[in-house]
Amino acid sequence: METVLIIDDDQIQHFTIEKTIQRHGFSKHVISFHNGYDALNFLHENLDCPEILPDIIFLDLNMPVISGWQFLQQFAVIKSRTKKKIKVYVVSSSIIESDVKRAIANKEVSGFIEKPFRLSALIGVFSDSMVSFN
Repeated sequence: METVLIIDDDQIQHFTIEKTIQRHGFSKHVISFHNGYDALNFLHENLDCPEILPDIIFLDLNMPVISGWQFLQQFAVIKSRTKKKIKVYVVSSSIIESDVKRAIANKEVSGFIEKPFRLSALIGVFSDSMVSFN
C-alpha cells in the first residue's frame, strides 16, 4: 500500500491511525487533513498524478467545513475522473444504526470502522485492500 489519506478533525485519531500504520508498515505514506474541504482540494489538484492519490481514505463523518457525507458526494465525481482504485472507509464514533446503514449503502464506501480504532480493524482493511489491489 503506497498512500493512505486520513480525513478527521480529531487530532488523537490522526495520531493513533498514523502511528499504527507506521508501526505495522501498512503504508509508505500517510497524508492527513482536518476537514473534507481541504482533502477534496488535494484530490482535485492531483487528479492527473495517480501516484500521488491515496489507495485508501479513512473518512470521519462529523467534521467542520463539510461533513463526511458531503465529502462522499463530491468524491464520487473525483473518482469517476481517475482510473485509480481508491477505497473509502468511514470512521465514526456514531454507532447510530441509520448512520452505519447509510454509510455501508453508499457505493463509494468500502466499509465502516467504529472509533476508537482497533488494530484488528486496520489489519482487516489492509489485508482486504492488498488482496483487492493485486
